[in-house]
Amino acid sequence: MSGLISRYKILKEHNLVIEYHSGILEFESFIKFVKKKISDPKFYLGLNHLIDFKDVTFNTTKNDITKSVGFFAKELLTKGERRNIAVLTSTPKQVVSATLYKIKQQESNSLVTIEIFSTSKRALEWLNIKSISIDNIIEIKESLKN
Repeated sequence: MSGLISRYKILKEHNLVIEYHSGILEFESFIKFVKKKISDPKFYLGLNHLIDFKDVTFNTTKNDITKSVGFFAKELLTKGERRNIAVLTSTPKQVVSATLYKIKQQESNSLVTIEIFSTSKRALEWLNIKSISIDNIIEIKESLKN
């Protein structure tokens, strides 16, 4: 794996963003991706997210996590409507990084609730999206890998 490859699809009609990431995630590359996503005309601050980090190697420090929460708090976490983010992980290091981020963002008066999952099905059940089937969402998420 090298670099960070990030793809997303906004399903505005279902109030959902699906993200797929692979490669090496560093602070700057992820911030660049987020800036691109939030500049998309379909994006708005009330969207729930399904974020797949299963194919990512985190190359971040505790300081990077703190900086990212600071950036997100200023740009995203404390604005808009309440929303949920389901994060998919598959390794202990991914879980640790996601958990540290979750703890830090909870300290920022965030309007976002983050939960960490190992399966798409469980994450989507938690997001409770009724307007599209779980199988359709998983299919879309898988298509982002190619």
